[in-house]
Amino acid sequence: MVEVLPVIRSSRFDLPLSYDAGAHDLHVGNIVRVPLGSREVLAYVLSDPAINTGARRLRAVVARSAAPAAFSVLGLALAKFIAEYYVCTLGEALSAVVLASGVPRTIDRLMLRSSLRAEDAPTVPPRLLSLIAQEFAAGFSLQTLLRHPDARRTGDRSALLRHVSTLVRNGLLSRSRSFVEPRVNEYRVKVLLPAGGRASGPRIVALLNFVGTQPVPKADALLAGFSAALIARAVKTGALQEEEVAPTHERRHRPHQAPHSATAEQRIALSGLFAAIDKVEFSETLLQGVTGSGKTFVYIACIERVLQRGGRAIVLVPEISLTPQTARRFEDAFGERVAVVHSALSERERYEAWQACARGDVEIVVGARSAVFAPLQNVRLLVVDEAHESSYKQDSSPRYNAVTVARKRMQLEGGVLILGSATPSLESFASATAGRIGHLQLRSRATRQPMPEVSIVDMTEEFASGNRAIFSGRLSQALAERLTRAEKAVLFVNRRGSAGFLLCRKCGFVPQCRRCTVSLAVHGGERILRCHYCDLQEPLPRECPSCGGPIAELGAGTERVAQEVKRFFPDACVVRMDSDTTTRIGDHARLLAEFEARGDVLVGTQMVAKGLDFPEVTLAGVVAADIGLHAAEFRAAERTFGLITQVCGRSGRRTAGVAIVQTYCPEHPAVRFAADHDYDGFARRELDERRALRYPPFSRFAYVGVIGRDRSSVERAVGEYRELLAGVDGLEVLGPAPYPIARVNNEWRYRLALKSQQPSIMRQALRERVLRSARLRHDTRIVVNIDP
Repeated sequence: MVEVLPVIRSSRFDLPLSYDAGAHDLHVGNIVRVPLGSREVLAYVLSDPAINTGARRLRAVVARSAAPAAFSVLGLALAKFIAEYYVCTLGEALSAVVLASGVPRTIDRLMLRSSLRAEDAPTVPPRLLSLIAQEFAAGFSLQTLLRHPDARRTGDRSALLRHVSTLVRNGLLSRSRSFVEPRVNEYRVKVLLPAGGRASGPRIVALLNFVGTQPVPKADALLAGFSAALIARAVKTGALQEEEVAPTHERRHRPHQAPHSATAEQRIALSGLFAAIDKVEFSETLLQGVTGSGKTFVYIACIERVLQRGGRAIVLVPEISLTPQTARRFEDAFGERVAVVHSALSERERYEAWQACARGDVEIVVGARSAVFAPLQNVRLLVVDEAHESSYKQDSSPRYNAVTVARKRMQLEGGVLILGSATPSLESFASATAGRIGHLQLRSRATRQPMPEVSIVDMTEEFASGNRAIFSGRLSQALAERLTRAEKAVLFVNRRGSAGFLLCRKCGFVPQCRRCTVSLAVHGGERILRCHYCDLQEPLPRECPSCGGPIAELGAGTERVAQEVKRFFPDACVVRMDSDTTTRIGDHARLLAEFEARGDVLVGTQMVAKGLDFPEVTLAGVVAADIGLHAAEFRAAERTFGLITQVCGRSGRRTAGVAIVQTYCPEHPAVRFAADHDYDGFARRELDERRALRYPPFSRFAYVGVIGRDRSSVERAVGEYRELLAGVDGLEVLGPAPYPIARVNNEWRYRLALKSQQPSIMRQALRERVLRSARLRHDTRIVVNIDP
């Protein structure tokens, strides 16, 4: 007997099933085919075979896939932890652990068995019957039907699946199923080599310079901003050649700094961390270091220590494409013993890298949040860089936080967890100051440069003096001084586009999205209005569509800020970095390389606040510190403080620098403490407020969201869930209330907020009361977000 979990995409199915293993040699993580009802499905093996002690005869496993195990015993333990902690199904949790490219593909082909008549399937829309009879008479795959625009007009995905099941059940369609095994290859890397041919064009010349004389992984070239089309052209003209090679796993370089060059603070931190590593047991340490204090140097030294003792390490970063300099430090230090998992890797390369981890071919994995599941054995160190970052929290099910999962993994493996940050989450800081975890601090920059002097500009005074421009007089003057001295500046505004919205000066009309309860943002360069939630686009009007009056753009975004810099300083080279200019793999690195080589001013959203180290930057400007400060969520001040601190920290890394913060709330604690570089002061004040209101870390918090197309159904469902939770002792229920954006893409969204000092009671109530009721509803769906 063996327990398996069918691979079924449904939050309503979470039951392990028992089968007769037969003669198959099965272990945890194997993928098998099993009968389920009248069809065969793929399933994950959850246990080693055992003797069937029950009287009931079990159905037999049909076959075992040739693919390697999808997860290990440790991976299954992490998935079970996620399912329990984040109140989701085990199948949803395993979807985070398992690489989809490592699972066999199921292909269902449907054939028409007889003519389709409306009376044979009265619940199926006649338009769908007609479409199948006319366009798919020769057979079709389910995926093809789901993608067909005419089919999608007859219902959403779940409705279409329900209609197809009805036709199969009524004998009008026959279903045949096949399984395609994933390709299992030796871990090989696509590399680029100089081929001796003539280079034509500046971009190919730049590509050749990037490649140099030694093989360079193609993924690195893509991540550096060289497009696949450019690389293909260079190969076709004979300037480069492309090969697949097995990694040598030899060290190419030594670390950037020798251990004796560590600062006094770094030596103290390393002493404490080395002692923790040598104990070979679980420990957690917060490494709190100001921007530029050399936290990456500490990470590398700790990894060296772990490797010397036969262990392995994982390093999590918010996003490789946003932190290419950080990733490069690890590659330079450890060569091909490190696997950097990033968005430029193909699915096959990612899968083969995962298998290389499982075989022990690599010793270090660097990647974003999913790298926490890397199948490395004997992981003795797990580093979470910029551990405060919200990108470690997944926004789709399972809504896990990689920091929490990393902690659980190190508890299971008996390893060391390092949380590195200049602005730690208040939960981590509270644990550190209470002595529950270690606390090491780097209060000075590794370069001995002082932190930049920060000036706060009160924009209400600027307005009163008649200044209607985006830039205050002080910021304009500082920009002019930097450009005169050939120094660089970074300007941060946390809004993309030209402006937040349009306003008619005559009647007050504001163009709204037809599908969402938000105003349309202005993108002047494209001459469009765009919804940043559903991507609805409309032409940019020249006058008010309602009354014909004059219209004004309000709330400047990155596009407008960049235009204003060019207007005031026509000779300046301005580089803009936001989600509109970084739509392709490698765009981040291309823009950063452009800024490093010839840029004067970098304008961007919070992308420019993460992990960038440019010695020539001596001015950091926060154009509008108030964006997000008054958001309807309890972490708004913490996030604003962190962003201001991180942006200001880009300035003065090698030469004395300054930072200027423009705000309409100059006395707000988040602004004032950030300007003083006083994290501890801000944290203690914010923790006092949260203690009084019983917000995290003084309670556990969760949202229960209800989403659906019919507003009354959503309101009715969320009201019922509130009644189910209202009588639970030890659980405070707030709401229901609409989301801050109540409607997105024609779906209404309401939610409850839950607070409890007993998280097990909260999770049990959600699972046994709310989710059990939600499975009976088909007009709405539920979203449970633990620790939002």
